[in-house]
Amino acid sequence: MRLDARKLALRSGLLTVVVAAIFLAWTVAAAFGNAAPLVGLVVLCAAVAAALLIASVLANTRDREGWAFGFGAGTVAFAVLTLWFALFPNVMPSSTDPAFTLTIENASSTDYTLTIMTWAAVIFLPLVLLYQGWTYWIFRKRVSRTTIEKAAALVH
Repeated sequence: MRLDARKLALRSGLLTVVVAAIFLAWTVAAAFGNAAPLVGLVVLCAAVAAALLIASVLANTRDREGWAFGFGAGTVAFAVLTLWFALFPNVMPSSTDPAFTLTIENASSTDYTLTIMTWAAVIFLPLVLLYQGWTYWIFRKRVSRTTIEKAAALVH
C-alpha cells in the first residue's frame, strides 16, 4: 500500500507542480498589475512555495516521506502567504464595485468586542486545554484485539 501511495503521490505531485506554477505565476502577475504594496514579498513567497513544492516531490521520489510532508506543509504555508501579501490590505476584493471591498480596517472588530473575546479566551482556553489533556490521558492506551476480546468476555 505504501508503494502504491508513493506512486500516486509522484503522479499527482507532477500535476500539482504544473497547476501550482500556473497559479503562482498568475498571482504574481496580478500583484504587479494591481501595484500591490507588498509585491516584493509576493514574489519571494511564491518562489519559496515553488521551491518547497519541487523539494516535496523530489523527497517523495527518494523515499523520504517525512521530508516530503514537511516540504508540502511549507508549500501550503507559503502559498497562503503569497495570496495574503498579494491581497493586502484587502481581505476580500469585491468583483462588483471596489467600494464594497472588504479591507483589514473595515473587517476588524471594535475595541469592546476584542475586550470581551480576550476575557473569553483567558477563561475558556485553559478549560479546553485541560479537557483535551484529560481525554488524551484517559484514552492514552492502544486498543488491541486482546483488549476487545477481554471486554467482550466480561460482557457475556
